[in-house]
Amino acid sequence: MEVSGKKCDPDLDKGSTDTTVCCQPCKEEGKRAIAQEFCQTCEEYMCDPCIKAHKKFKMSRNHIMLSKDKMPSFYPSTKQSDIGDTEYCKNHPKEIIKFYCPTHGDLGCGDCVVLNHRSCEVDYIADVAKDFVIGNDFKELEPSIERAEDLLSGSISNVNELLDKVEKQSEYEIARLRKFREEINTFLDRREKELLDNIRKMKTDDKSVLTAVKTECESSKSGLRAIRTNLSSGDISMSQRYVAARRAQRTIRDILEKKEQMTGLIKAQKYQFVNDPDTERLLRSSMGLGTLDVAGEFVPVPDLSTVTWKRGADIPVQTSQDQKTSWISGSALLSSGLLLLADRNNKNVKLVSIPARTITSNLQVPGRPWDVCVLPGDKAAVTLPHNSMIQLLSTKGGQLSCEKEIKVSPNCRGIAFYNNRLYVSYGSNPRIEVMTLDGHIISTFQTDDGRKLFQAPYYLTVSALTPPTLYVSDSTSHTVLQLSLEGKVLREYQDKQLILTESVVEVGPGQFLVCGRNSNNVMLLKERDGKMTEILGQKDGLSVPYSVTFCPHTRTIIVGMLNNDSLKVFNAY
Repeated sequence: MEVSGKKCDPDLDKGSTDTTVCCQPCKEEGKRAIAQEFCQTCEEYMCDPCIKAHKKFKMSRNHIMLSKDKMPSFYPSTKQSDIGDTEYCKNHPKEIIKFYCPTHGDLGCGDCVVLNHRSCEVDYIADVAKDFVIGNDFKELEPSIERAEDLLSGSISNVNELLDKVEKQSEYEIARLRKFREEINTFLDRREKELLDNIRKMKTDDKSVLTAVKTECESSKSGLRAIRTNLSSGDISMSQRYVAARRAQRTIRDILEKKEQMTGLIKAQKYQFVNDPDTERLLRSSMGLGTLDVAGEFVPVPDLSTVTWKRGADIPVQTSQDQKTSWISGSALLSSGLLLLADRNNKNVKLVSIPARTITSNLQVPGRPWDVCVLPGDKAAVTLPHNSMIQLLSTKGGQLSCEKEIKVSPNCRGIAFYNNRLYVSYGSNPRIEVMTLDGHIISTFQTDDGRKLFQAPYYLTVSALTPPTLYVSDSTSHTVLQLSLEGKVLREYQDKQLILTESVVEVGPGQFLVCGRNSNNVMLLKERDGKMTEILGQKDGLSVPYSVTFCPHTRTIIVGMLNNDSLKVFNAY
């Protein structure tokens, strides 16, 4: 009962018969109000407004409410919830959670146990709570939470990295699209001006000739009128009239002769504007301007210098048709999960299934291949240095077949594809040529500010960073060069642990793997700080590595070597 004349006691948890009992929900909001009823279900004192709100909601309208004369006159020192109650069951809102099923990891009320866990051995929370809370499982929650937070932080970092890449990629591709549109506008403006100039010239030429003929005719006609006037004049003698007549005859003969000559000039050019068929096809095309070619996907890749690499089972690459020990000089990952290989010693290219660790297709090519790259539409390309050609391939259905050939200069080596262009490096007369898939050379990178760029540019790749750049491994100078797609040197990378650079491949934003042929290692190059780190070496079984491939989905590095019938496989651990 309320004790008359007493104010609400601020020390509510101690319990006292001397206190005026206050509304607990209001107290939690920093307000003071006298309690008028007690909710036995919630174990809370409430004032009239709170009682009215409590009875309004479906969940609490049937709670047992004790009137002022029946409610406890002091605050209980321990709530029932401290002993047994937890919270209401999500599946049965009127029931309290009292059980835990270790088998299913579910919390539930008695109804849940009867309906869903009848055959399970469940824990009664009131019996096990104390031991669990003071035990090791409860103590391990904090480090588990920290580990989960670290993992989530890593995911957030990856998402932020991809969001930044998505934003930059969008800006870059929009800029490229608009630049192309401007080029089209400039071209159309120029062609329109040329055609308008031609029309104006034809008009001017025709008008000039016709005007001259008209002027000549009018002049002759005026002369005839003067002769007629002279002949009909009554003021001249017969002799004068005779002279005038003879002169008129001569003038008429001259006029008729000129008329005969002018007859061929009384004409004009007939012309019409004819639509260009290619432009008409462009207007009819639903792909006008271009398309968005989905060339793959960005997969978050951690800093590979922090990863521990565990040796996996080798992938055999020798076939029954091979006459020599394999030399895998080039490799490229297909989107289908297959690995395309160039076997220089056996004059063939191969498709290897990484999950099955088997060769799915083997194709002889006209010469000794060097490097390979993947093209859109189940296509690929391989360089044949001694044949002075690039062989285009089909990889459809996991089977290799030859398509057309592209004739190029001798000693073509590395090959990469970007934005419908092939980038091809040459060992002789060291340079890089940018060409179409028909072999038309668009540009050549050989010097920069008069300085020769390369000594032996055997491999290259186009970085997917925005804006894209070209990475070229220069073997005998032991360097990797970063160039703009216009051929300007942006940066040069070197490390004393890298000797005779071979294959270079991008493994993630700003991260590249580089093979060191004579250093028997694979180095990680990071664009951000310009540093190189050895991540695989001779201790890992590498001997004269030429090619390296990275699968971002499985986080696997695959290395091809000189005179070795197996690929070395390393998994992130």
